Amino acid sequence: MNKKFTLFTLMLLAFVIANATEKPEVVFTGTPWGTMGISGNGRYIVGTRQYTEAYRFDIKEKRLFIAPTTGEYDDMCFADVTDEGMIVGKSSEMMPAIFNTQLMEWEHLPVPHTGITEGYANEVTPDGKTIVGYVMGSIDPTKPYTVFPCIWRLQADGTYEYEDLPNPDTDFFGTKTQFISTRTISEDGNTIVGVMVEKKGRFYQPIIYRYNGSEWTYEMPFVELTFKGGPAEYAEWMAQEPNMYDYIDAQPGDPDYMDQVEEYQAIYTKWQYDFWTAFRTGFEVTSVPIITSTNGKWLAPMATEATWGWKEGDLTIRQESSKSYPMLYNLETGEITKFEDIKSGFYTYGVSNDGDMISSDGNDFYIKPAGATQKIELCDWLKNEYGFDLRAELPSNTEYIDCNTIAPDMSVIVGCYRSVTPEGELDSKEVFCITFPNFMSSIMETLNTPVNDSITLAGDELRFGAEATGISIYDMAGKMVLNHEGNVANLNVSNLGKGVYVVKAQIGGTTATGKIYKY
Repeated sequence: MNKKFTLFTLMLLAFVIANATEKPEVVFTGTPWGTMGISGNGRYIVGTRQYTEAYRFDIKEKRLFIAPTTGEYDDMCFADVTDEGMIVGKSSEMMPAIFNTQLMEWEHLPVPHTGITEGYANEVTPDGKTIVGYVMGSIDPTKPYTVFPCIWRLQADGTYEYEDLPNPDTDFFGTKTQFISTRTISEDGNTIVGVMVEKKGRFYQPIIYRYNGSEWTYEMPFVELTFKGGPAEYAEWMAQEPNMYDYIDAQPGDPDYMDQVEEYQAIYTKWQYDFWTAFRTGFEVTSVPIITSTNGKWLAPMATEATWGWKEGDLTIRQESSKSYPMLYNLETGEITKFEDIKSGFYTYGVSNDGDMISSDGNDFYIKPAGATQKIELCDWLKNEYGFDLRAELPSNTEYIDCNTIAPDMSVIVGCYRSVTPEGELDSKEVFCITFPNFMSSIMETLNTPVNDSITLAGDELRFGAEATGISIYDMAGKMVLNHEGNVANLNVSNLGKGVYVVKAQIGGTTATGKIYKY
């Protein structure tokens, strides 16, 4: 055998294999039910069809595990999964638990309170050391039904220990908190994000818990951005709220019943309009679902800015203007970044550890790279850059594709397609995964394709078409982050973090400007 030929063949084979792994691949799961959780390493996803079954899918091994229900009515749920495949959620008995895939049964997490009737393990750290969730019940006959936000910590003997999280008696208006639901936890177990519901259930606010090594504290960073007044002003407005029974004393079916109802609705609408315009800023962030990055750095809600209108006799408030857009909240620094140029059509379904966001509109996936102001249409991008036609991988009668979640490093995008019959009826539905280890770096390279050759970025090296001087680099907030006066053809920018920057330089006696995307 020709040794040189053999060596060449092996090298060629290695090259083919290496490049094959760098191309997108579609992995079909065999289940139609939407994904609720993904492991930190992007290997496992879990989901549930309420009252019917729950599943875990191993993306690496392409293996589907199904847990059937125990009866006609089963409220179990697979909510999240660790890097090793451990499943947490809600048992058939509606209690927080871990599902043992070997014994095919739930192992309930400890609940020290008496009178607890229900609970939920919402999310687990990738290493399985901390689980976040809540339990609820009536532990004191003199007090109403209570929701307790909590965590479970893994002990040295392999068991989990229950721990209450702070549960404020009053909400952000100073009234009785209806409940707090804790939803996500960072991979280090020190940051938890949930939602607080005010007394009457009309207003919601994200709540952030932080662990300092000895105790938990909490904050609600968007309250002052959403409301103009505090508890005192809120109490004044609540004291003026019209009482329905002061206006309606007739019974349904009485001749004047509907007239009384309309009178009350008109009076209530006027009060509501006055209350909203005086007390609310019009700006608010969505609190459901809670979208956070696995590393606990990013919260990615949608923001809405609205104004309202009213005229005498109206039975409902009119929305006069409204705009919605994605935003990022840096959980480490408290910095808010609004992407007002990306309006309708981008609802965040996932955020990576780097702050990349993904959305879908039923027709395509949209990626907004961290720091960038534009969104990328994924299907077109994959086709143009890699000749990869996602829709060709799906049934020809596919009508909708939606995003479920993403891996923390964006190496996996989990979606679901729905195909329809010629009559418009559902034909088939299935969860699928797009795996692409170098996905975001490839996108950033695409964005760095220069308009001209005067300013380009290659890795950590900023290159100029000719010798340049007076080089200034600005972040997207307009802050200068680097200044270099010497004459250079190349400039090392390894000290710049991931993001989008504007570069200005003197080249050939003129000022050249370019935008770079550093990943």
